[in-house]
Amino acid sequence: KATRHSIIERLYEVRYIENDPAQPTCLGRGVVEALGKYAERITTPGMTHELEDEMDAIAGGSSTRAAVVGHSRALLADVMTALIANIDEIAAILAEAGHEDAKVGVCPKSGHDLLVKSSAKVRGQFVGCAGWPDCDVTYPLPQGKVEPAGELCAECGTPRVSITQFRSKPVVRCLDPACPTNHEPTIDIGACPACSAAGREGRIIAQRSAKTLKRFARCSEYEECKTSYPLITHGDIETTAEPCETCGAPVIVVTTRRGPWRMCVSPDCPSREAGKKSTSGSSRARTPRAKGTRRSR
Repeated sequence: KATRHSIIERLYEVRYIENDPAQPTCLGRGVVEALGKYAERITTPGMTHELEDEMDAIAGGSSTRAAVVGHSRALLADVMTALIANIDEIAAILAEAGHEDAKVGVCPKSGHDLLVKSSAKVRGQFVGCAGWPDCDVTYPLPQGKVEPAGELCAECGTPRVSITQFRSKPVVRCLDPACPTNHEPTIDIGACPACSAAGREGRIIAQRSAKTLKRFARCSEYEECKTSYPLITHGDIETTAEPCETCGAPVIVVTTRRGPWRMCVSPDCPSREAGKKSTSGSSRARTPRAKGTRRSR
């Protein structure tokens, strides 16, 4: 019982189980199938019972530690010999199980399975066609748990997936980032302070990345001023047409389940730091929604 939590945690880490309450993955079932077929003894309670009896024998003085350890090593050596002798068959079982876990749909170009894959280069995941290299279809994925939605996009015919990001509800979306269903209208939230200081007409535009699902605000003259701000991922964003009195960046109203918050869009603004200590300041105070403001969901 003392080790039960760490065992369950390890099963999640190696993806043998998923969800809460725990459910076995195809890979987990594949491991059980392979062990039951080629190393049946370690999948039954008989081996554990035998080793526990030997431990009791040590405590009772009828056996020694060296004898029990030697017997345990011999048992495991026999198991490893059987596993190594059938390594190709075991690899085939696990590969097929892993393929089933990674499948999110059918490639619209080649008809092969679309699989969630990991990229060491970008330290992230993406969806690629199982027909690679003959088929080069790939789709980017944001961070989070990805599951097949079991349906095709009504707009473009690409498979849809359910994406669950940290502390967020699942979002069902089309795999293709260029699909019109993944487009969120941009919104002009105000003048760029850097461009205003330089005599340019730069505007700060709020938008969402179809690739990462993250919101950000970037100047329309970004190549000149490099001004960009991260934005809250969830909730409503409304313009106020007012610059921050402290730094000059646009002031917005963010509405979440906790209520509307008035804040400067710049995370480095001193008024934001003051707002963490007190919500009574003008830059991060709760505020009623103003009439005539624009909202971006």
